[in-house]
Amino acid sequence: MKKLALLFIILLSFSAFSQEKDTSNWRVIPSLTDWIEEINNSTDSIYEAKNIKILLDNKKDALLVEDENLRVDSISENIAATVNKSVTVDGLEFENFFGSGKTKIIKNIHFKGWFIISNYTSSPIPGCYFKNMIFDERFSITGSDKFYYFNFIGCVFNSRVGFFDFNQSSSFAFRNVMIKEQLQLTRCLGGPRLRITNSNFNRVSLGGAVISAIEIRNSKINTISITDANIESKVHLIENDIGLIELTGAQLPESNTYISFDQISRKIFVDTRNINRLDAPTYKVSDAMDFELKEDYDLLLSSYKSLLGSYQKRGDQGSYNACYVEMKDIETQRLKYLYKKAPSFKSFFTWKINQFLKTFSAYGTEPARAVIVSLYVILLFAFIYLLFPNSWDKHGKNRIMNRYRFFTKYMNQEAGIHEVYLEEQQQELLESEDFKNYMLKAEKHIPRFFLATAIPLYKWAISGTKLSASILKRVDIMKGTWSELPQSKRIWKSILLIGTFLIAVVYDIFIKMLNALMLSINTFTTLGFGEIPIKGLPRYLAIIQGFIGWFMLTIFSVSLISQLLN
Repeated sequence: MKKLALLFIILLSFSAFSQEKDTSNWRVIPSLTDWIEEINNSTDSIYEAKNIKILLDNKKDALLVEDENLRVDSISENIAATVNKSVTVDGLEFENFFGSGKTKIIKNIHFKGWFIISNYTSSPIPGCYFKNMIFDERFSITGSDKFYYFNFIGCVFNSRVGFFDFNQSSSFAFRNVMIKEQLQLTRCLGGPRLRITNSNFNRVSLGGAVISAIEIRNSKINTISITDANIESKVHLIENDIGLIELTGAQLPESNTYISFDQISRKIFVDTRNINRLDAPTYKVSDAMDFELKEDYDLLLSSYKSLLGSYQKRGDQGSYNACYVEMKDIETQRLKYLYKKAPSFKSFFTWKINQFLKTFSAYGTEPARAVIVSLYVILLFAFIYLLFPNSWDKHGKNRIMNRYRFFTKYMNQEAGIHEVYLEEQQQELLESEDFKNYMLKAEKHIPRFFLATAIPLYKWAISGTKLSASILKRVDIMKGTWSELPQSKRIWKSILLIGTFLIAVVYDIFIKMLNALMLSINTFTTLGFGEIPIKGLPRYLAIIQGFIGWFMLTIFSVSLISQLLN
């Protein structure tokens, strides 16, 4: 058993080492400076080479190489070498480590032609740093069967950048980089990692690739296309300025997708014809979308639903609501199109219901807005009820006229204001007095319990009126009639009387408004509560308000429950 295990380990080790490229027979160039001179001195218009190994000389390449230092210099001031021709190399190795403890960084080179490498390798560190470089034409690296990392710091790419056929997990990092055309990862099935920070890209295309992780921070990217890409572990887009993004068919990790929706609102698009073209996409969110393109419409909505799933899984309620509202807005636009294309009550009703839901509760995502809209409806109907009499308002429209009558009587009688008040309340007092007398007459014919409880009830019934009369007596400002007042006292007593009158009128108006408001609230929240306490046209409006209230409160309840469940 031990022999079999040992044999297995030997075979596994042999298999692993067999994957390494044998570069012992490759042509060695002693320095990066020598290689640049070789390229520029080449008689061919395009420099082509195969299987070359370039050493990095600290002294000779002092301006082109440095130990690991990630500080970004100014490109315009530090370009130290220019490569005048396009470069195509099949089999390239940079010897990038000499025991100093730090990786070597290649920097300060301006490539005026394209830079195309296939079968790249480096030793002993599996990767490369490019810093403060300019590439005028296409930059691409193709083919790798082992892990590599490529870090670009402060570089400018005036054309396309591509990484192809990386079949082992690799890492591509860009910091303070400008790509004027496109960064493309294609046929990369090994799950590379992509990190972009503080950069400015025209387009990032990851169509069809298997990506381990994507992290883009504080960058400006005009277009991101992740069509049909499979991102395995992480997608983080944080504080970016994104022009457009395509997510058609992308498989996003539900538990580790962080794309704040405010970065991509109204920027999602699909392109079913030419995914990699650099001009404007064919189908994007706008106010004039072509809903004849049903395939594009369906793919666009599937992108939103994919995002909704990741937002819900991660618990980002703000992004979930914003994404859902935008998706429903697109659906509402399409419902309007369908109604105009084939008018019917059903299509009209569905379209208008969606519009109402947007206004009332943002499609169920904002219960607070539903409360506010309901309040507006209640106030509107309360204003209508205020203009008409109702049985809840005892004095009705005569309330203010009664106030005029009361104050006029007070100023024309010798009696005090409390006596005028008691006279106004005479009917109510007489009813209570009749009740007391009736109970006293029946004292000998009924148990004492009834009289013992009836008298306190009588006193409680008239206590409010007596208390009001007592207060009015204490604040009485006139003795006698208004005509008997000396001229010297009329001015300040006029001010007191008018002030008291206005306070009473304001109180009356407040009570009338309160009655109208309570009637409106009762009607809004209760459909079919019996006799409607108002007459005329508002009687029928009350029925309409009741139906509106039932409908709106139902939607509010659904919205609230939906938010609680989410």
